[in-house]
Amino acid sequence: MNDTTNLELTFENSSGKSKKLSIRRPVLGLTQVEILPVMETIVNSDIFDEDGIDPYVKAKNARYVRTEIEVLFENEEA
Repeated sequence: MNDTTNLELTFENSSGKSKKLSIRRPVLGLTQVEILPVMETIVNSDIFDEDGIDPYVKAKNARYVRTEIEVLFENEEA
């Protein structure tokens, strides 16, 4: 069995829609006190633009997302 954990940061864009930023192999055990200032730095940087829409206007939430992969079989002939 194989599993991976990503840190998923969710922002609101200038159109009011959610925009997710996923970080692979994050440090585990981070808290809001550690993550929120980083998200606010991204919001305040104003360096991102997607066709006139600012993708990172407001920090909404952060969470760890764990994906577990269980290989049922592998066909070597395929």
